[in-house]
Amino acid sequence: MAVVAVLAGAVVLAACGSSGTETRASTAPVERATISLGVSGAGTMAASSSRNLGFAAGGLLTSVDVQVGDTVKAGQRLARVDSFQLRQLVVQQKANLAAQKAALAKLENSPSLRGARNSLAQARTIRNATSSQVAATKRADRVAVSRANSALNSAQSALAACTSDCSSLQAAVVSAQTAVSSAEQALKVATAAGTVSVATAEQGVVTAQNAANSAASDRPYSITQQKAAVTTAQSLVDVAEHNLSLATLTAPFDGTVTAINGAVGEYLTASTGTSAEAPGTDAAVPGTTVVAGTSATNRAGGTQFMVISATGPMTAVVPFQELDAAEIVAGQTAALSFDALPDVTTAGTVTAISPSGTALGGSMSYLVTVSLDTTDKRLKEGMTVHATVSTQEKKDVLSVPNAAVRTENGQSVVTLVDATGAQRTVAFTAGLVGPDRTEVVSGLAEGDQVLVPSATTH
Repeated sequence: MAVVAVLAGAVVLAACGSSGTETRASTAPVERATISLGVSGAGTMAASSSRNLGFAAGGLLTSVDVQVGDTVKAGQRLARVDSFQLRQLVVQQKANLAAQKAALAKLENSPSLRGARNSLAQARTIRNATSSQVAATKRADRVAVSRANSALNSAQSALAACTSDCSSLQAAVVSAQTAVSSAEQALKVATAAGTVSVATAEQGVVTAQNAANSAASDRPYSITQQKAAVTTAQSLVDVAEHNLSLATLTAPFDGTVTAINGAVGEYLTASTGTSAEAPGTDAAVPGTTVVAGTSATNRAGGTQFMVISATGPMTAVVPFQELDAAEIVAGQTAALSFDALPDVTTAGTVTAISPSGTALGGSMSYLVTVSLDTTDKRLKEGMTVHATVSTQEKKDVLSVPNAAVRTENGQSVVTLVDATGAQRTVAFTAGLVGPDRTEVVSGLAEGDQVLVPSATTH
C-alpha cells in the first residue's frame, strides 16, 4: 500500500551533494495525446472588411450625419458636400434633352414629305390639263383652217362659174383667202404656245418630283441623326445625375465608422487614397501608412475623409519570417492570444498567405491572414495578437512529457518506475516532438510510468 501511495502522488528523489542541491521528481504515465508543431508570430487585429470613403470631386462639406464609433447600415447617408452647381447642371442637361426630343418629334411628324408628294400630284394634274387644253386648241384651230379652206374653195368655184359682174365673188375669194391665212396662223401660234405650256407644266412635274425624292431620301437620315442627338443628351443627363449622387456619401455595407477626417464648413479634396489589403480578404493591412504627396500622415484613416469597417468576425493579420511562412498553407489551424486581453484565447483558421514578401528588420516576412472562429466584443482593430499556426499534427498517439526524455548515445531514453518503485532506463523510438510532449513510436506501452524531473532546490 505504501508503494501505491508513492506512485499515486509525487515520487520524490533526493540527490544530495556537496553543493547542497536537491532534485525533486514526479512520475507521469505514457498516454495518448494530440501532438502538434507550429510557428508563431505577432500581428494586429483587423476587421474582416474595411473601406476608405470620400467624395470623387471633393467640395464644401455641408453635413456629417454620423460620428466615430457609430454603427451604420448599408445605404445609410453618412455625409454630403455642396451640390448647387451639380443640381443646376442636371437642370441644364434635362432642358437640352427636352429640346433634342422636340426636334426629333418635329422630324418624325413633319408634313414636308407629304406636302412634296401632294405638290407632285398637283404638278402632274396641271401638266395633264395643259396637254389636254393644248390638244383641244389645236383641234379647234385645225377645224377653223379646214372651214376656211372649204369657204375659199366654194368662193373660188362660184367665181369660176360667174359670167357677168363677178366683182363680189372676187371679193369673197379674197376674204376667204384671208380667213384661211388667219386660221393657219392661229394654228401655228396655238401649236407653239401649246408646246411651251406643256414643257412648262412638265418642268413643274420634274421640280415637284425632285422635291419629293429629296424629302423621302433625307427624312430617315435626319431622323437617325436626331435620335443620336437625343441619345447623347440622355447620356449627359445620366452623367450629371450620377455626379450629383456622388455628392452624398452612403455606407457601402453594414459596419462601424472608425475614422472621420473633416468637419462641416471645411473644403475636402478629391478622394484619391488607397489601402493595402491583407491577403485573401477585403481587410486593410493594419498599421500601413497612407502617403499623401511626398510626406506621410499618421492621422486615423490616413488622407481619407471617412473609414468604415464591417461588423462581424474579425481577422488577424500576422507577418511570419520566411522560414516559418514556408510551412504555412491555407486551412491550417491557429491558436490566438492577445496582450490587451490576457484572459481571452481563441482558435482560428489560416485564410491566405501573401505570395510576395516584405522586408522587415533585414529579413523577408510574409503576411498571413487568420480568420477567428469566434468573436469577443472586446476585440478591437489594431490590438496586438499572437498567433501560433499548427504546421504538423498527430492525434491520439502515445506520448511522454518532454521533460522525461533525455538523450544517451544518440538514443532517446526515459526512466521507467515500476510498481515497486524500482527505476530503470529504457530506450524508445521518438516521433514528432511538440512543445510539451514527445510521440512514442515504439519501446514504451500505454500506462507505463516515467520519471519527470520537476524542480531543483537548494
